[in-house]
Amino acid sequence: MLIPFSRLYLSDANVRKTRSEEDDIQLSADIEARGLLQNLLVTRSKKRGKFAVIAGGRRLRAIEMIVTRGAWAPDTEIECKLLEGSEEEAGEASLAENFQRVGMSPAEECRAFQHFIKEGSDVAAVAKRFGLTLRFVEGRLRLANLAEPIFEALAKPMRRRQFRLLLELRHYRREGTRALRQIAAGIGLEHADYRISYYTSQEQLAGEHVLEADGIYVRISPERFGEPGLAWRNPFWKPPGAVMRKAPITALADIPALTARIARELKIAPPAQPGLI
Repeated sequence: MLIPFSRLYLSDANVRKTRSEEDDIQLSADIEARGLLQNLLVTRSKKRGKFAVIAGGRRLRAIEMIVTRGAWAPDTEIECKLLEGSEEEAGEASLAENFQRVGMSPAEECRAFQHFIKEGSDVAAVAKRFGLTLRFVEGRLRLANLAEPIFEALAKPMRRRQFRLLLELRHYRREGTRALRQIAAGIGLEHADYRISYYTSQEQLAGEHVLEADGIYVRISPERFGEPGLAWRNPFWKPPGAVMRKAPITALADIPALTARIARELKIAPPAQPGLI
């Protein structure tokens, strides 16, 4: 059915919360040039004459950009598919649509599964409903126990299954490794897919480059835990002479605040002077 853009709004039941302005701009240009190629999923709203978009939030934002810059009129009719049921009930359709189309971030999946658990479903029912394994759903739900800065980092778009988490856990080798394993399990990485690297200076820690590899990175000072220098510990030993490529850092968390927060989350004493080495 065709619905004027001015009568559409993004529902809170839309499970995809992460957004990229750059991607939205690109999608906006594509829709303006070629039109909307995939319908929005909507449900009738309690607001008279309005329709809540429960799947297609990025497309709706892209269309809003087109209207804002005057290329389309506010009453331009948008192709939509109407789903029966309340706005709250439509959250399931939104989750299913996103799983079928473009993968959500681990954090978005965690929030979505939490929503259905709170609505009365159990883990087994959620897994069966969406054709997922019990282990997959349990892993995503475990992410809810992570410190908020880590959870926010996991909400950022990932390319394939690659992810680099830049933390400073120099005082917490054992606890930091345990936290890393929890993250790895939550996003579906096997044990051998993550590595721990060691940095010896503030320049290395705060510099513009980190070692490039698939998986998750935790930055730890070796001064308490091993010999100085950049090293790889078993089972992730790196053969002598192997080339270590470098890649730009995409995001560096607030190290002092994050270190203290992780200490609180792990219920261990914070360092005397948390921060960079």
